[in-house]
Amino acid sequence: MSDFTSNFWSVFVTAVTLGGIVACGLLLWMAGRKKVMATSDNTTGHVWDEDLVEMNNPLPRWWVWMFVITIVFGLAYLAAYPGLGTFAGKLGWTQLGEYQAEMDKAKAELAPLYARFADMKPEDMARDPQAHAIGERLFMNNCAQCHGSDARGSKGFPNLADGDWLHGGTPDKIRETIAQGRTGVMPPMAAAG
Repeated sequence: MSDFTSNFWSVFVTAVTLGGIVACGLLLWMAGRKKVMATSDNTTGHVWDEDLVEMNNPLPRWWVWMFVITIVFGLAYLAAYPGLGTFAGKLGWTQLGEYQAEMDKAKAELAPLYARFADMKPEDMARDPQAHAIGERLFMNNCAQCHGSDARGSKGFPNLADGDWLHGGTPDKIRETIAQGRTGVMPPMAAAG
């Protein structure tokens, strides 16, 4: 649910959403029943720039049906899924539930792969080609933005390819830095994996 402290925004979003759908329906209804008096040449009688005239033609049928389909689809979608303030929808779908299902699926797929490395010493992991490939992909996805794709560091971020370690270069200190982050500098990554 939302973090808002009052119900105002829920009501506002619901009113604007349903108001837009009702406005589309009213526009379609009004355009369908209003008949402009046409002249013998099928114009409305308006003339601009001496020879520019407005033709008196109704909306094309496919436009009318697109309006109707849009209105019906919009109402069905809003009934099925969350979209009207705090109304959760009849299907019970939430983005948090979708995210959790994706995370559970990924954990189930990756658990056997990571189980192999759970009890392995960091020194042994450094020599394992599969662990090295996984570590490289994790680094490129999570760390390269700051430390650079070559690990030599971007401006304001430390070089990881030299022997000068700010917080210690032992496997335990590196694991601590990755898992817990560094205050004001590096976010913790323990929850990412």
